[in-house]
Amino acid sequence: MSEHDAFRRLDREVLIDNPWHRYCRDRYVQRDGSEGTYYYVDMPGSCASIPVFDDGTMVLIKVHRYLLGLDLWEFPIGGMKVGQQPLEVAQAELREEAGLLADDWTPLGQFAPYKGVSNERCHFFLARQLHEVPQELEASEAISVHRMPIAAARSTLLNQECGDGQSMAGLLLLDRWLQAGNEL
Repeated sequence: MSEHDAFRRLDREVLIDNPWHRYCRDRYVQRDGSEGTYYYVDMPGSCASIPVFDDGTMVLIKVHRYLLGLDLWEFPIGGMKVGQQPLEVAQAELREEAGLLADDWTPLGQFAPYKGVSNERCHFFLARQLHEVPQELEASEAISVHRMPIAAARSTLLNQECGDGQSMAGLLLLDRWLQAGNEL
């Protein structure tokens, strides 16, 4: 069997479909040529921003997460719908969740938050030159906005008993960008 034939999809069945994701079952060709079955969450992606004010302070949001029954410290982040572009989603989430607009957007990179379970990619952006506007929360959201020095924000994110993995990965993307010689 050629490498081209291995891991080729034979067919896909959508088991559950909603505006945010689909739960799918694929039949595919495995490395040894046999047929395999793979269940996964098909998602258009997610987008987040790391908001930094000109004075060097950073914004974190404290979000009540229904599934965990916890309040988590996070960066503004939201899911994409089919056809949306990452930057437009990051801009909308920053405005809605944190009550901020940014004039300067820098892509920091992307990562796979649920590899093995989902094909989702999370896109992170650095948001600067910030302006405050009213939050636009949905009825399902309980979010408070907190501005703090970057070192305090980093410590707050990393020292939670149960941390938000996407926000922690966003910090790594920011660190990589800073290590490349960029400045906030």
